[in-house]
Amino acid sequence: MPPELNGRLDFWNIGYPLGALVYLTGVIAVAAVGFSIYRRSRIWRLGMPNPDVGPWGPRLRAAVHAVFVESLGHRRMVRRERYPGLMHFLIFWGMLILFAATSLDAVEFNAEKWFDWRLPTQRATLQLELLWDVGGVMLIAGVVLAAYRRYVIRPPRLNTMLENGVLLALLLAMALSGFVLQSLRMAATEMEPWSFASWVVAKAIVGVGVTVYAMEVSHFVLWWSHAALMSVTFVYAAWRFGPLMHIFIAPLNMVMRSPVTRPKGALRPMGDLATLLTFGAHELTELTSKQLLDYDACTNCGRCQDACPAWASGKPLSPRKLIQDAKGYMVERAPTLIAAGAGEAPPPERSLIDFVSPEALWSCTTCRACMEVCPAFVEHIDSIVDMRRYLTMEEANVPETAMSAMTSMEQRGHPWRGTQATRTDWMEGTGAVTMAEDPEHEVLLWVGCTSALNGRNQASARAMASVLKVAGVRYRVLGSEETCTGDPARRMGNEYLFQMMAEQNIETLNGYGVKKVLTLCPHCFNTMKNEYPQLGGNFDVVHYTDFVAELIEQGRIKPVRSVYTTLAYHDSCYLGRHNDIYDAPREIAKSIPGLTLVEMGDGRSRERSFCCGAGGGRMFMEEEGTRVNHLRTDQFLETGADAVGVSCPFCMQMMEEGIGAKGVGDDKSAKDLVELLADSLEQPEADLGGTPP
Repeated sequence: MPPELNGRLDFWNIGYPLGALVYLTGVIAVAAVGFSIYRRSRIWRLGMPNPDVGPWGPRLRAAVHAVFVESLGHRRMVRRERYPGLMHFLIFWGMLILFAATSLDAVEFNAEKWFDWRLPTQRATLQLELLWDVGGVMLIAGVVLAAYRRYVIRPPRLNTMLENGVLLALLLAMALSGFVLQSLRMAATEMEPWSFASWVVAKAIVGVGVTVYAMEVSHFVLWWSHAALMSVTFVYAAWRFGPLMHIFIAPLNMVMRSPVTRPKGALRPMGDLATLLTFGAHELTELTSKQLLDYDACTNCGRCQDACPAWASGKPLSPRKLIQDAKGYMVERAPTLIAAGAGEAPPPERSLIDFVSPEALWSCTTCRACMEVCPAFVEHIDSIVDMRRYLTMEEANVPETAMSAMTSMEQRGHPWRGTQATRTDWMEGTGAVTMAEDPEHEVLLWVGCTSALNGRNQASARAMASVLKVAGVRYRVLGSEETCTGDPARRMGNEYLFQMMAEQNIETLNGYGVKKVLTLCPHCFNTMKNEYPQLGGNFDVVHYTDFVAELIEQGRIKPVRSVYTTLAYHDSCYLGRHNDIYDAPREIAKSIPGLTLVEMGDGRSRERSFCCGAGGGRMFMEEEGTRVNHLRTDQFLETGADAVGVSCPFCMQMMEEGIGAKGVGDDKSAKDLVELLADSLEQPEADLGGTPP
């Protein structure tokens, strides 16, 4: 075969320089996408500067991981949903391979023509043809799988049938026309069969007796149609700023995601409240540029909706709809704000909160399940809490029970309205010593409101004291000096109350010279570890599961008594998804003789755990309709286990209520891991954790 036929023939049947006009399609596509992103960036810049940018070194290192693992590797999608994950993987990589093929072909041709350079890739032209065919097959297969899923399987969460249909049709037309072009060229020039799929079609064309002249005419027409189709596809996507644009926006959102510089469990601080003109967000200019970028990065795929416990229990919150509604407000409101410039824009008929609805905002448990599954790293919680802040601090538009809890926090230092217990009741018989009595300590045990004041959870606090005694840990407690960390207030939007309580606690801890804090509650742990540093409170904060697991590993405690039970462990949202603590609780459970540990069914464990329904202040709000904790209780009962294991006082209350409501309290129970561990330990005769000898 002649050397010029060893691979793809540049501008075969088209001619040069006429064929060079095809480069205009690339220019048009790039210009359309670039101009569309530029116009959109004017909207993003309406928001406040992103306070989470931080140093660019760590951000760029995280960006490399995000691009290769999340964007190129599709880790989040493939791990959780095989079918749609594979579908997106095939479409993405098919397009990427074909883009690389087109770009490389142009570079090779022009480098040789104008500079007499032959690139190394030209030695493997035929082998690369095989790779290019693989890319085309991947794209076609991905589009077919997508069409089958949207129009045959039709998952309820997919509500973009028409727009996605147009895009899928354009992508399929591009891929098929490219294949036919290659096949016509191969049929007319007898190229080697490295392009396996095209070669099969080429043989079929020759087999039906198509003449070379007919091949050339068909190729000429289809070649220009294919080029025009590429421009039309990208111009359409850019004009609509539709699904295809997330190829460009989602990676940008990954790079700018907040957890690079802000802990996952921390809310964005509001700063000095005395200097703010308004509190929270009900207008675009009160959100950050990153939050506005979130709205455009959202692909409307519905994964967040499927993971949301509020949605699963029939509440008026769909994280997908909330973000899309916020985007709708952004698109509607932005032109007015841009036109006003530095001047004052006329007020909108409906605010951002009206678009998403207060009922949806108050339904959120801040469990982070939506953010954990989002392939575009949209940060739903920041937007929800910012709008809650406006409702709470500007309008006092708060559910009555939530307001009662915040009033109790302000007046009594805890959210448990109506309780008659005191902060020190749980200490009876434990030998626990307060800091006021003796400040010498190895670790401060932060008991928390629920463990101190709720009768059922006081047992967990006593068990913790027992474990610390056995381990010989010199611990102290604050007793009546302890007050709420402010977590419920902050997540219900009352930043002022949160800061007041946090600053009081920080002052108390600093006054005693506390360095290490041991918490029973994941909510206290998260707030003190991740959010107190925003106010100058820097302590070594550890949750008891990590602390106790380390004691077991060091041999300071050794479970010896058998506890014969089957335990299904429930991952707390604020311990797991917010702080990535998954292994320590399981290590504790596995160390207890006789205990059989099982996982929740349907993969509802670890980062995919289903919320108990108590977070985000929901513990203190009335819940109408199906209760979230009842859904979680059903999942526990499906395991057949004797008990559900928890390491959070909120989860304990919610699971106990669920078990009682299901009428299975005689056979099933909720157990804190530290209670089970205490039952398995040999208790010492001496009081090692109380008053020092």
